Amino acid sequence: MPEESRTTVENIEKSLQLFNAQIVHKLGFPLSEKRTLDCIIKKDNEIVFMKVSKRTYTKHFVFKELKKLTEFLKINAVLIADRINDREVEEGVLHIRDRIGIVQPKTVKDFVKGDKVYIYEFKGMYYVKIDGKKLRELRIKKGYGLHELANAVGISVKALQKYEDEAIDMSVEKAYRFIEIFNNEFEQVIKEVDIFRDRIVENIDKRREIVNDFRGNQEKIILVDKLVKQGVEAEFFDYIPSDIILSIDKKKVFISIIDRDMDNTTALSKSYENKHVSQVLNGIAVNIVKDDVPGSIIRGVESCGIVYKYNDIINNIKTFKKEIEGEKTL
Repeated sequence: MPEESRTTVENIEKSLQLFNAQIVHKLGFPLSEKRTLDCIIKKDNEIVFMKVSKRTYTKHFVFKELKKLTEFLKINAVLIADRINDREVEEGVLHIRDRIGIVQPKTVKDFVKGDKVYIYEFKGMYYVKIDGKKLRELRIKKGYGLHELANAVGISVKALQKYEDEAIDMSVEKAYRFIEIFNNEFEQVIKEVDIFRDRIVENIDKRREIVNDFRGNQEKIILVDKLVKQGVEAEFFDYIPSDIILSIDKKKVFISIIDRDMDNTTALSKSYENKHVSQVLNGIAVNIVKDDVPGSIIRGVESCGIVYKYNDIINNIKTFKKEIEGEKTL
């Protein structure tokens, strides 16, 4: 992790303790800067991923992998960055990209110290969250009927009813119109944005053919393809300790592949990190070793999860699935 990112994580870690949250694991693998996650946070018994980057590009492979990881595990992520694509990340604003929330470092530190965030951006539009009950009470208190207030603001009655039912959020532009009418009293209607929880997940089937999307190790393709054909939900990754994550019978299985060209330190670091990620996420850690991996490395990774030989799984994929289904989570 770059020194600047490490400092940011350390500063946030101190602040999180004041906010009923803590970093439960800092990832140490991969060793390069190309890492999808920096740490895993637990806040109010919910898991949140965190990544720190000076600048992030939504078309970059690391961002795409983080997006895929959050979608597969249904876990939100906070990406802390100064710039997103060609624009600055705005202070005090949560930029939402599906399950990823992008914020400035200062916004996170201010948030965990008690300052509130009230605006989020999604697809280039800025919104605030509305307390529908308080909006209705304020409208009645000020003597406005639905049609009268809707006309004054310049919206339809249907839209106003949706605000009061909290069926939709309100654009910042419309919020200013309400402020012009209700002055400071409208502030009580606006709810704060939770940078860890508030996300907009579009219900779009983005599954694709695995072989067409995969650009990495051919042996990984074969294994994932065989598992998918057995009815197993599977995703592959390049920049976290787990090469493949499975969902079998409501269990999450984190697979680390130990390759023939890894030295002892790299293999142990990878399997160790895979084990700890699986523990934090209440999953099962599995190490798959290639047939020509030295025995000394195999013995070392045995302490970090179940060990299988790659060819044994390929030749007996149904047996592997059955054995994993019988395993208990950590």
